[in-house]
Formats: sequence, structure tokens, C-alpha cells
Amino acid sequence: MYWLEVSVRTDGEGAEAVAEMLRPFAYQESVVLEQLGDEATADPDALEPFVTVKIYVPEDDDSPALRRRIAEILYHLARLYPLPEPVFRELADEDWANAWKEHYRPFRLGKRIVIWPAWLDRAAAEDSRPDDVVLTLDPGMAFGTGLHPTTQGCLQALEQIVAPGMGVLDAGTGSGILAIAAVKLGADTVAAFDTDALAVRATQDNAARNDALAAIHVWRGELDSVTPQTGRAQWDVVVANILAPVIIGLLAENGLLAYVTPGGRLILSGIIEEQAPDVEAALVAAGGKVAQTITAGDWVTLIAGHR
Repeated sequence: MYWLEVSVRTDGEGAEAVAEMLRPFAYQESVVLEQLGDEATADPDALEPFVTVKIYVPEDDDSPALRRRIAEILYHLARLYPLPEPVFRELADEDWANAWKEHYRPFRLGKRIVIWPAWLDRAAAEDSRPDDVVLTLDPGMAFGTGLHPTTQGCLQALEQIVAPGMGVLDAGTGSGILAIAAVKLGADTVAAFDTDALAVRATQDNAARNDALAAIHVWRGELDSVTPQTGRAQWDVVVANILAPVIIGLLAENGLLAYVTPGGRLILSGIIEEQAPDVEAALVAAGGKVAQTITAGDWVTLIAGHR
């Protein structure tokens, strides 16, 4: 028996879009994001700018039609974001399970946050620091792995803002990485919701992997379910890493800013740079103001509060 490896080389920004396109074809919907160390620098934490997205398909599911379908989907995606053609490779049964783990390595974000692969022994870390905030993740779960600039921006903002005793609300939690980070940064109360049942399950699984499940109240719902679910009307930090049009709607129609305490912070991401003025206009109209902007590539993260 062989396994079909399908790989696409892109950057961190394109990796998660490619991963979501490939996920339905993958064995157990598992997607691998592989990023190698940058040998051009002496910095041990430096990573190459390229990310290779991989999936594996068992022999029984492989066919010329499947390969054509994957190539077609990526062709259409490449019209929106430059991508190379996929590479198809057949691996012997004994090779496939570890093929993607060989080069995957931990990486740092900000000053203290470390993204750590679930199968590696943390005790083996050569650059471990006493104040590290370690997020243990399986790279097979593509969404919210810390590679995308929006996730990085939110994590950097949380690292700056969250202090022990705070209450943090994660609106549209996805994989739960931001809620988990809030717990590990010392937040006293953390709540997270998503409209997608699969996202809720992913958050629960990831929280359990990080010994944070008991500290996060997670449920399926929308913004108006927060107070009934938690008994709390306002939060020291609210983070929303979603699409700009959704953020604008939440600000204009659903009172997102009202969930932030008078001296609290609202972290908004998932915003393409050209959309930032529209988001800021909606924020100002709601009674808020931008305190800080974090930019990564074409993506913007806004840290805001009440005027």
C-alpha cells in the first residue's frame, strides 16, 4: 500500500487558505504545515519565509480524477493568490506517518510565546526560558496554528495586554489558540464562542492538550449569547480574529464595543490593510478609537478601546 502526498509551497499567509482547500481530500482531514529553519541566519528561532502545505491520501482513495480535482481547485485559488502547481508523490506505507514531522520545529512569537509541536518533548528544548508561554499544537490542524499574520498579530497583542486577574472573551474562537494563550498569560476568566460546532470541538481538544480545558468556557453561539452563557456583560479584553465585514457588522449592529470594560481593550484582526480604514470608521462610529496598529504583510491587527 502507498500513500499519496500532495504538497504546495507557499508563504505563511497563503498556507492556511491552501490548507482549507486541501483538507476535504486529506486522510482524517489532517493537514500538515511544514516550515523549515532558515540556514541563512545564526538566529536559532529564524524560519524560512516559505511554508509547505501537505496532505496524505491512502492508495484506495487515489485516482486520476482526484488529482485533477485538486489541481483545478488550486488553479482557481492561484488566480487570487500566486501559487505553484501541486506536487504529487507516492510514499511507502512505512514512510508516510513520519514524512512530515522530520523538519517541523517549534517557533517563537513576540517575546514569550512559543508554538510547540505536540509530539516533541518540551524538556528537550535547548532555548527554554523560565517565562515562556508554550502553546502545544498539532500542525495537522491548519486553522489558527500561529502561522497566519492575523493570528500572530492577535497573539502579540494578547502578550502585551493580558495580565493576571483579567477576563478575556474570544469572539469567533476557531481553533482556540487565542483563548488558550489568554489562559497561559494569566487571565482569570476566559470565554470563547464560535458559530461552527467543529471549531468548538477543536477548541476543546486543543485546550485539553494544553491543560487549559477547565479554564475556558466554550460554546457554540453568537455575540448575543455571551451574557446568558457567562453571566458577564463586560470584559477586560475582547479579541475578534474574523473577517473585516463581520467585524464592521458586529460594531455597527451588535454592540461589540459595549462588551469591553471602560478601560479595557478590543483586539480586532482578520483585516486586510486596505480594509482597515472602514473598520476604524465603524469603530469610531461605535464610540471607540484605535490605540495601536500591528502590521504583518498585507494584514492589520488593531488594538482599540473606548474614546
